Amino acid sequence: MNLSSAQAAPIVALHGGPSVPSDYLYPLGDVVPYRSIVFYDQLGCGKSDKPDDASLYSTAHSVDDLRVLLRKIGVRRFHLYGQSYGGILGYEYLKRLSEEEEEDEPKDEPKCLSLILSSAPTSVSEVEENYTRLLGELKSSNPDATEEQLGDLFRVTHQCRLPVMPEPLVRAYEKAGTVWRGTGAISGYEAAPPKEGARRMPSALTMRGEHDFISEWSLGRWGDVLNTPFVRRRTMEGCGHHPLLEDGATYGEIIESYVSEYD
Repeated sequence: MNLSSAQAAPIVALHGGPSVPSDYLYPLGDVVPYRSIVFYDQLGCGKSDKPDDASLYSTAHSVDDLRVLLRKIGVRRFHLYGQSYGGILGYEYLKRLSEEEEEDEPKDEPKCLSLILSSAPTSVSEVEENYTRLLGELKSSNPDATEEQLGDLFRVTHQCRLPVMPEPLVRAYEKAGTVWRGTGAISGYEAAPPKEGARRMPSALTMRGEHDFISEWSLGRWGDVLNTPFVRRRTMEGCGHHPLLEDGATYGEIIESYVSEYD
């Protein structure tokens, strides 16, 4: 794996959850086959340590871990990809860098060339409200459905619109953490712009599925939050929260076409 190529910079992939490990993102390597992709499991899930002390978990701590990881593996320039909560983490990482004084930034800080936010919410409370609304609509349409049946209906309607849950997603849930997980772990999060005078962030691509429980409104707010005038938006037709697994070929083409502009 070449992490220092003058061409085709690698993609650093941040999984969601929190605490649902990278397994479900591995197909990204199949649909974007001609560049290196760095996957890692955040603290508390997958192949990483799983401490029971809840005080060790936070988005700020995850930003610290990401900075250490990037310097440790020697990546110099990269594209940052975040899916769901991973998008929040990616944004907070870039926000912290943009707010730091340039002279305070470590000399070995890698350069982020572009940002991809895939089904990443700007407001966790809005996600929770939207989930309740969508579940209520399914219940109204299926009044005799059990709670389990409603959960399955929600999955195939808004989460992953395949008749059978794909194996990468099954594996990820099997390895998910338990100490710091789900929207409850990041309850109240609202993406806020960097402070006045912050340095400009890299250009960004925001994506969601047509039937995603991450709303168009939530995705659209990234245009107001990101400290860059160059924010694009794409909607994957017929998809839910996991377009990578639902229409991988189209998803990969969109990702590769976008990042190649910024190599």
